[in-house]
Amino acid sequence: MKTTPICEFLRWKGHHSEAEAGEQRFAFARNQVPYTCLKTCQPWGPDDQPAVPEGCDGSRSCFEGPPPLRDS
Repeated sequence: MKTTPICEFLRWKGHHSEAEAGEQRFAFARNQVPYTCLKTCQPWGPDDQPAVPEGCDGSRSCFEGPPPLRDS
C-alpha cells in the first residue's frame, strides 16, 4: 500500500500515542478527532484551508513533508 506523506505540522489528539505509521493510518480512517495546524494553532493552515489528513499534502504551498530518512 502506497502512502502519501502528510505535513509535519498536522496534529491531532493522540498524535504521540499513535506514532507508528500504521497506527496513524487507522486514526485517519476513524477521522473522529479534531485536527490542528501547528503553524497557525487553528483547524486551518496558513493558506486558510482546513487542516485535515486528506488535504495537508504537497499540493499546498504551506506543506512541509517528513525529513528524509538517513542511511545507517
